[in-house]
Amino acid sequence: MPEQEARADFRFIVRDNEAAAARALQERNFVHAYFLIHALVESLLRLFLKDQGERTTFNDLISNYSRFLKEQRYPEPEFVDELTTFNQRRNRIVHQLWRRGFSLTNTQAEAAARAAVTLYGLFIEWLETFDPEITTIGFEYDDGA
Repeated sequence: MPEQEARADFRFIVRDNEAAAARALQERNFVHAYFLIHALVESLLRLFLKDQGERTTFNDLISNYSRFLKEQRYPEPEFVDELTTFNQRRNRIVHQLWRRGFSLTNTQAEAAARAAVTLYGLFIEWLETFDPEITTIGFEYDDGA
């Protein structure tokens, strides 16, 4: 029973963050939306890879995911390049906040935030091919499009 309670709590957290990301997009707060989606993708990777290490970075997770694909003898490293670019873009947004301020950075982050939503949804579907239970944990993002 305690495991089911933990999953129920996690589902609530995922849904809450997905709803917050959708609201941020509607309110044109693209920086916030991008950061929320980045956190959701990181959580998705951590759960999928069963890596809850506090010191595990996003780049470490990408490397672990790439290793997983190799172990599965998957011929193409699906999503590895996209996740790397996604993380690099997050880092650039953080730096731009300090260099250019919120307003300009937010305006420039619109396309990135919208692409992040698409990446998140596609990545969930892709990971379901390895773990059909991933959506029962709570990852079911739908931006209403």
